[in-house]
Amino acid sequence: MSNREVADLYRRYGFFLRRRCLVLLRNSSLADDAFQETFMKLMRAGAPLRTADEPLRWLYRVADRTCFDLLRKTKNTRRSSSIDEMPEELPAHPGVEPEMRRAAIELLDALDDEDQRIAVMAFVDGMNQQEIADELGYSRMTIIKRMARLRERAQRVLADRPRLVAPRHGGPS
Repeated sequence: MSNREVADLYRRYGFFLRRRCLVLLRNSSLADDAFQETFMKLMRAGAPLRTADEPLRWLYRVADRTCFDLLRKTKNTRRSSSIDEMPEELPAHPGVEPEMRRAAIELLDALDDEDQRIAVMAFVDGMNQQEIADELGYSRMTIIKRMARLRERAQRVLADRPRLVAPRHGGPS
């Protein structure tokens, strides 16, 4: 992949990728590292992106894996940090209440690495169960069971926040 192509992708998708890294890692320095590593991986393996139907989705997968790898390496540090210590520059999505955002982050903190990946793919990326199964190499039934457990955990996390619990309506299938 040429420098020009990488620069074009950086201009088009850089903001979204850095934001995603920041949301997943909640640490500006780690997010910068993951963001840079994502583009380094792109430069090393640019061919898959050229053939990808959805370049942003491919880049998100690379960024997700990079972030989850960093989380594994820094798990003790991350787990000991308080949700209250999230960086101020963390961009908020319009219309998302701060309390709902905090509940979502608390839920992600309670999940193991694989469940974090499934949650991000399903509830952030909007992937259906078969797409998640294909991406992770599991059967669809395994994803159905894991997502059911994720929903149960989410309900427990939200139990202390009754005003945030929305009526249940399907979800990614």
